[in-house]
Amino acid sequence: MGKIRHLTNEELAALCSELSSVVSSGVTITDGIFIMMQDDTDKYSKRLFSSLLEAIEKGSTITQAFESTQAFPNYFIKMLNIGEKTGRLDSVLASLSEYYRKLSEISAGIRSATVYPTILLITVFAVMVLLTMYVIPIFNDVFNDMGLALSADAAGAASAGAVLSHLALIIIGIVAFFIIAGVMLYQLRGGFKRFIIRIFSRTSIAKTLYSARFSAALSMTLSSGLDIDSSMEMCESIIENEYMKKKIFDCRKAMSEGVPFTEAFEKTGIFSPIQMRMLKIGFGTGSLDRVTAQIAESSEEKVDEVLQGAVSRFEPTLVIIMALAVGFMLISLIIPLAGVMTVIG
Repeated sequence: MGKIRHLTNEELAALCSELSSVVSSGVTITDGIFIMMQDDTDKYSKRLFSSLLEAIEKGSTITQAFESTQAFPNYFIKMLNIGEKTGRLDSVLASLSEYYRKLSEISAGIRSATVYPTILLITVFAVMVLLTMYVIPIFNDVFNDMGLALSADAAGAASAGAVLSHLALIIIGIVAFFIIAGVMLYQLRGGFKRFIIRIFSRTSIAKTLYSARFSAALSMTLSSGLDIDSSMEMCESIIENEYMKKKIFDCRKAMSEGVPFTEAFEKTGIFSPIQMRMLKIGFGTGSLDRVTAQIAESSEEKVDEVLQGAVSRFEPTLVIIMALAVGFMLISLIIPLAGVMTVIG
């Protein structure tokens, strides 16, 4: 297929939405992919669709065909596998479309929040370099040309200004270095990227996210007619978070030892107390698939609120940091100037 390029969240959302519409309308997914390939004008997309059709024609399943392209994330592949095995491919694709649409919006929000502070950071850094290398030395030349000497207080003030200027320059340089190095390592070094993901996976927001994924998958498998044990086994395969995967494993183990379904979930602590009450009601009334779908939806909304709140606070925080840097710059300029004015006065 040529050079492999992972699809963006926006591209994944659009693709899942189109495929969901195709499947739900009664058209086979193979015919749908062919129609999409004919209508698409992007050369890479055409090659991608062609590769999918070629793999399917050779006898691969839908999931195997998508996986063979290496252009789709693991979560997409695993959820697609559940949809294919349970006969709910349209629902899974619609859910994935919404999932990647939200991720795309969050990514766009982060980019928007960082553009202005990044430009300001570069500008402040350039001004600090100019100030330290050219402006501050000019004050010394002025004193020498005038044949004047600073008083002890004025000399101390000028020295303090130079120190502040150098300090701000060093701080900004260190921050910029770590930001650039972190981005490059995340993009280029798989080990570092896995390390960052492992750290994130231990946060409460990550646990809530994976709980939502698990609930959504459990709802789909149960509503397709699978028994609880088979549903749990299939759901365990899509979870990448080690913490949540162990919880699901412990829950399955407890159930195999005769512990009732709701007690096993309560014992392992997969769900919050409120969610456990919902789960018990759903299990008792035979509407477990609908209840788990509601739990997944509420968990996803909670994750969205936290992420959106973090994004909304990100830009003001960076602006405050940049304002402090600008303050350092102004102080380092005004103090020596005040020293000159004191001598002249």
